Parts: sequence; C-alpha cells; structure tokens
Amino acid sequence: MSPPPGRKPGSRGIYAIEDSALVLPPSVALDTSFIVKALVESETGHAACAAFVDRIRELGVTVVTSELVAVELAEAVVQIVLKERWGAQWRQHRDDGRTRRRSRRLLSSTLRRYELILSSLPHISIPLGDVAEQAAELMVDYGLASYDAVHAATAIAAAAEAIVTTDTGFALLPSRIESGHPHRWPLPGWHRASGPRR
Repeated sequence: MSPPPGRKPGSRGIYAIEDSALVLPPSVALDTSFIVKALVESETGHAACAAFVDRIRELGVTVVTSELVAVELAEAVVQIVLKERWGAQWRQHRDDGRTRRRSRRLLSSTLRRYELILSSLPHISIPLGDVAEQAAELMVDYGLASYDAVHAATAIAAAAEAIVTTDTGFALLPSRIESGHPHRWPLPGWHRASGPRR
C-alpha cells in the first residue's frame, strides 16, 4: 500500500512493544498517545502500555518527553470523559459542563501518575522552543501533524533512538528514529535479541 499523495513513504517498520525479544535502546521518546494508554486504565491497550513502562523502568532506559505532553494529557482526558458520556457524538458536546468535574479528577490523577513515572526513571524533558524549527521541518518534509512533529523533533534533539507511540503516522519518519507500538500493529521487533536481552 502506498502512502497518501504528497507524503514520503515510511523508511522502516513499526515494532510491537509486547515482543519479549525486543531489545530496547538506551533512550526512548514517549509520545502522548502512548502515555495516555499507559496511565488511563479504561483505555484500550492500557495493560500492554503499562507493562512496557515497567520494562523501561526495570531496564533503566532514559525517557525523553516534550513539555507539550502536559497540555496534550489535558486534551486527551477531556476527550476520554466526553466519549464516556456521549460516545461517537462527543465532539458536539465539548461544552457540556456536566463532564468538567470528572475531567478535573481524571486529569489530576493522570498527572500525578505521570509525575510518579517520570520520577522513577531517568528522564529528559525538552522545551518546546528548542524543537519548534525542526518540528516545522518534519511537518513539511514528512507530513506529520504538528503535535507528532514536536514529539519527533524532541526525540531527535535528545538523540533518543526510538519513539514509543500508538500513532502509526510516525512510520513516515526517517530511519534515524524507530517506532514501537502495542500489538495491534503486529510487526517484527525493533531489534531481536540473539544473545542476552537488555
């Protein structure tokens, strides 16, 4: 299958995070889509994403994030709560005040869990201003959405060797960045271990 017109084809694969033979690089960038699934138990793929966070922690892998994550977490939580109440019609009800209290509680607990995770492992946070120019280039050169381009530029700025995400759009990135995903995209591992696993 070819990419949509005007987009460059993906230059390498997307890899399943559940693969036990997957050898993790020393540093990985976390995309908000992955973080949300790892933190919010009601999200599809939560168990796999939470288990991968545990694996990252156990191996001492350095995690790279963008300052943008906190804002995106708030948006994701609002959407989750609206979808709980309104299902497929959630966009029409963004201003529904009845969801605000639940949104605040879920955001508060999600941000607490996020901070706990970050405090339990090596972490590098990259300011948005440091990657804005490269993010714009990635948007133009690879067709990434703005937030995805920020996370990709963040990974590149910190020399992270992979992005952990649930967004297959990252497959459009150049080969210097690998993508790891939950099993619903069952593709081979980043790097299969032939000897001892990291």
